[in-house]
Amino acid sequence: MYKTIVLLFSLLILSPNLFSQSLVFAELVGTPTMNTTGWNLTGAAAVGDTGGDTDSNSDELILTNNVNGSSGGVFYNQPIDLATCYQWNVDFYFRINDGSGADGLAFCFLDVPPTGFVSGGGVGIPQTANGIKVIFDTYDNGCGANPEIQIYNGVGYGECNAGIVKVNNVGGNLNFLRSSGYNRAIINYNNGVITVSVNGTQWLSTNYTVSFVGYMGFTASTGGSNDRHSIKNARIYADIAEPDAGPDISICSGSSGQIGVTNNPNYVYSWSPSAGLNQTNISNPTVTLTNTGTTPITQTFTVTTTLASNPTSCPVSDQVVVTVKPIIYNTINTSVCQGGSYTVGGQTFSTAGQHQATVTAANGCDSVITLNLSFNPVLTGTIIQSICQGGSYVFFGQTLSNPGVYSQTLQNAAGCDSIVTLNLTMNPVLSSTQNVAICPGSSHTFFGQTLTNAGSYSQSLQNAAGCDSIVYLNLSIKPTTSSTITHAMCDGLSYNFNGQTITSAGSYTATLVGSNGCDSVVTLLMTIYPIPAAPVLSSNSPLLCPGDQLNLNAEFIDFASYSWTGPNNFTSTQQNNSFNAFPVNMGNYSATLSVNGCVSPSASIPVTITNIFNFEDFIFPNVITPDNDGINDKLDIQSYFYTCYEFELFIYNRWGNLVFSHKFNEDPFEGKTADGTDLSDGVYFYKLVFDEGSKSGYFHIVR
Repeated sequence: MYKTIVLLFSLLILSPNLFSQSLVFAELVGTPTMNTTGWNLTGAAAVGDTGGDTDSNSDELILTNNVNGSSGGVFYNQPIDLATCYQWNVDFYFRINDGSGADGLAFCFLDVPPTGFVSGGGVGIPQTANGIKVIFDTYDNGCGANPEIQIYNGVGYGECNAGIVKVNNVGGNLNFLRSSGYNRAIINYNNGVITVSVNGTQWLSTNYTVSFVGYMGFTASTGGSNDRHSIKNARIYADIAEPDAGPDISICSGSSGQIGVTNNPNYVYSWSPSAGLNQTNISNPTVTLTNTGTTPITQTFTVTTTLASNPTSCPVSDQVVVTVKPIIYNTINTSVCQGGSYTVGGQTFSTAGQHQATVTAANGCDSVITLNLSFNPVLTGTIIQSICQGGSYVFFGQTLSNPGVYSQTLQNAAGCDSIVTLNLTMNPVLSSTQNVAICPGSSHTFFGQTLTNAGSYSQSLQNAAGCDSIVYLNLSIKPTTSSTITHAMCDGLSYNFNGQTITSAGSYTATLVGSNGCDSVVTLLMTIYPIPAAPVLSSNSPLLCPGDQLNLNAEFIDFASYSWTGPNNFTSTQQNNSFNAFPVNMGNYSATLSVNGCVSPSASIPVTITNIFNFEDFIFPNVITPDNDGINDKLDIQSYFYTCYEFELFIYNRWGNLVFSHKFNEDPFEGKTADGTDLSDGVYFYKLVFDEGSKSGYFHIVR
């Protein structure tokens, strides 16, 4: 049987009602994180935690945050057809808090799922939205006392719309709608009657009949205020009857069978199609069908059930398949001797012509057999027979030992005359040869004999025709094989040899099955290479200047190969390496060596450059005192700032005249001109020129 429902959803959960179930259209549940599969979230709507329950799980759907001008909505993306389901329920928890009182939230059933939402008095409902809205309005805009519960059916929404049904906060009876905890709301739609209950109390009821295909969801907005609106544990469901069309059945063509199950007085039944059924409004009708074909046919019947207590509940269907087996028609064409008869289906026929008989077929249904009976004249038969050389054959009392053609006139089992012809042939003696090879020490069984030695043997048998047959056996012994393999590996590794774990050098043997199927002895010669020690490294570090040649050396080991790594992606397989080094080449250089494929531990050596500064780092002195007291007598750039970079220094007096210049590694400035004349006290200007650029400034001479 195949259950179906007329809605677009099929998730069933058991109901406490023993005679019905609940069909869940959609739900927003889940912990620690709410599952929103199948729902479209728009605007500010998002899964999160408000603090309105005792845990910190994201099992709540926040429609708006507590900010001004926020709106959001969530709608299930599959439609519900109220033209076929007249009763449904919405059960959810809602919370409005954390602000100063904003617009509120609403449950909506709309003909078109909204794609945008509005704030303000619209409670997040677009003005073009058509359908039923149940609103928990916490900020009425002039048509009643805050807060209110409202029901409205039509296009758009407004607290003051004509036709809106509401209950307002008379005497503060609805103050609980804004609460730090969650309130539970249940909305029931029953054939146009809508009731709204909160925390077990019914607050509002009205009648709005709708019959379109629409979408269910929730909206909220804050308008000019700033409450946070959220929902959780939301379920949209309907009570249904559980249909059962019973197990599939098979019947014979023209006979009857029963489908369905025992009647449930709480259900109303409707079967389709009606053809072949004795009744269509009971739980277990009788079905009678015919099959005029030659193969089974099937007919599917559908039962639709609703609750007797609520005929407008959602109808649910189940199906049963009835297989109708055909009446089988067979034809027998046979002949008997003249004056004989033929029996079929318990009836005996002795006249030529067409006859009919009815029997029970293998499928359990009637089978009609048509017999076409005729009478046979005298028949002739031929026997083909062979005998062994030297043997004989008895043919109707005659012992025949020679090949030839013989005949005899008889009566057959039906009493008809029959001439039997014998074609007798002679079979020769047959022979065959077997070639068998066995392993040393094994045996071969040859017609009960256990043979262990090579040689030629024979055995006489009888073949399928009963004649002698000689079998010859050529038995041979396979040779024993052996082999040697060699293997070398580094110390600390292991080698699996026929299940043995080998870690030491030596000779090992194992007996295996060779390619000829016999034992084969394999010898392993194992060599173990030691792991070499880490290489001894040396260098000419530290280097004095960038660009100086760096020498990296490893101690020489016979038959060793080397592997270097270092800064700036340096790699090398040379024992010794030389290159001009710069600051990017400073750091640790590591090397390993490999002997016989065995790699040593790594060794490392640092490389540094002493003078890597440039003139951008140099702070020029602002005064010299060339009074020959040995203190600050010179402007010696190389002594102030040791550098490997070339430069040229120019010194000018206050009138811009060049009074002194010198280059890298020349005599420094001692307060005198190039010809040795003392310069007077005062301010002098300098210009220092180097490869990357220049820098200038001034300093004082004070004697």
